[in-house]
Amino acid sequence: MNRRKLRKLVDEVARDLGLPPDATHRDASRRVCELMGERLGRPVDVRFAAITNAVCLSGATALLENGTYLVICADSPSWYHRLHVLLHEFAHVLLEHQPVALSRDEGLRRLAPHLLPRMAKIIAGRTALTEDEEREAENLADHLLERLTEHRVWADTAATEEPAHVRRVAESLEGRSRWVRRGDL
Repeated sequence: MNRRKLRKLVDEVARDLGLPPDATHRDASRRVCELMGERLGRPVDVRFAAITNAVCLSGATALLENGTYLVICADSPSWYHRLHVLLHEFAHVLLEHQPVALSRDEGLRRLAPHLLPRMAKIIAGRTALTEDEEREAENLADHLLERLTEHRVWADTAATEEPAHVRRVAESLEGRSRWVRRGDL
């Protein structure tokens, strides 16, 4: 995607998110999920899972046989990190990348809370996305995150004198938020 198209898409998504000035990273994450559902025209079920032993995996999206999208997101203590993961998964939608499809039996079994970490690894292993598609989604997610955080003082982040990009890195490393499990969005 060229710079002009990228900028136009980022502008459109930022406008559609319509985040209020006092939004938190958690609020932004919730709104990303809502907008994802609106764009897909289908329900989106987001689950947080402790993803371990999965190289470079922080999220995955699957289309279940019943038409529901299932998004697995790393159960990070930082809502800033969760927002970035959700933006990455949303970027796949915006770029019209095809998610892995799961049958009804697979979907029902994988929706069981005690199987979530295993499910995340299985979904990640079955993805058909190429390295170029992953790179393209990550680039779009980075631009969206930058747009959403650049000129905003987040209610869950102390105002500092550091440049925005330094503040974003610090926020992602601090893990100020408490651990929140599935259903807390």
